[in-house]
Amino acid sequence: MTNAERNQINQRIALLERASALFSRFGGSIPVAIAFLNRWPTQVELYPDWQVGESWKFFLASFLYFLASLALDRAIIFAKADLDP
Repeated sequence: MTNAERNQINQRIALLERASALFSRFGGSIPVAIAFLNRWPTQVELYPDWQVGESWKFFLASFLYFLASLALDRAIIFAKADLDP
């Protein structure tokens, strides 16, 4: 691998790292915005109402965005470790 290729890959990883940081910071607000736009319940319902209502979608979406954020962070760590000589 030439130095030009290595620099290009490092720039792409840095761009992915910045995008991941923004997703980690603002990714949790995406399910809130979707819930607000779809008129999902904005108040927290108790357990018996979860099965009848739709508040479980909000909590599931928040958890999935959190897991996606962790996966992006891990992917960046593995990509950086793969390039280290």
